[in-house]
Amino acid sequence: MQVHGQIAYASTFAMFAAGRAYDQIRNSICYPKLNVKVCATHAGVTVGEDGATHQMLEDISLMRTLPNMRVMCTSDDTQTKWAVEEIAKIDGPVYLRLCRLATPVIYEEGQKFEFGKGIQIGDGKDATVIATGVVVNEAIKAMETLNKEGINIRVVDMHTIKPIDKELIIKCAKETKKIITVEDHSVIGGLGSAVCEVLSEENPMKVTRMGVKDAFGKSGKAEELLMHFKLTEKDIIEEIKK
Repeated sequence: MQVHGQIAYASTFAMFAAGRAYDQIRNSICYPKLNVKVCATHAGVTVGEDGATHQMLEDISLMRTLPNMRVMCTSDDTQTKWAVEEIAKIDGPVYLRLCRLATPVIYEEGQKFEFGKGIQIGDGKDATVIATGVVVNEAIKAMETLNKEGINIRVVDMHTIKPIDKELIIKCAKETKKIITVEDHSVIGGLGSAVCEVLSEENPMKVTRMGVKDAFGKSGKAEELLMHFKLTEKDIIEEIKK
């Protein structure tokens, strides 16, 4: 389709899109820089009962290392609708990561976003929580709870992971006492690693990475798995208070 001038969208579970089809993406899409959009659903442990074989926790890592590939991970319905349309304007491969779990709507319909630019929510100075995808809502809930206790944090919704918003990361590192990253993905090679790469070069400081700690997923309800892997509002609050 793309070779004949059309924009190709391909969609399936992230395990198949980024895992089983990795070689095709690398050699047949990224190498010739074809205008193909890989929209991968059911990513992360929030796939739930399908278990470890279908819970893709390595896709961000795999996709962001590929030359010519851009990587996105949206946090709600509004942002996802925007992203699906926005990536059509980008000439070249894009990996759009989507979850299975229904999430609350964070943004108003028609809100404007910008590719490659994170969204800062709040302006607290005590900590910055940089999150992506399904756990952005957990970070926002943690911020609201902590604000009532006099602990003022900010949340960054990092919907574009490659190219990542270096300017915003450095700004938050300079303005807040702690940097914490949260992702429904392995802590190896994902959002946390991308943030650490930026700060190690531009503004060295400690970064706490919350995610799946070098392990496969498990079968269970999505909400229970978020608790098991310590990716909930409660876990974020505990990490900030340490």
